[in-house]
Amino acid sequence: MPCGTVVLATPVGGVPDLIRDGETGFILENNTPECIASNVIRALSHPNLGEIAGNARRLIVQEYGRDAMVEKRRIALGKLCKGKN
Repeated sequence: MPCGTVVLATPVGGVPDLIRDGETGFILENNTPECIASNVIRALSHPNLGEIAGNARRLIVQEYGRDAMVEKRRIALGKLCKGKN
């Protein structure tokens, strides 16, 4: 996603937190060859494929990029230090 690759994935684990169908990637109903093939065609036929890739990249950078992770750690450490006093 951070490289601009459009992702097709099944909704397992944390995938639904990152992939919003038609917005930041494509959700597959299952992982059968037929489902994968039809969703590859659906993705390649999507009129806003570049926009979806851009949305996914922005999401990853904003939520998981270096600056975001540094800020999340700063907040967590601040809470931890407050609890020690």
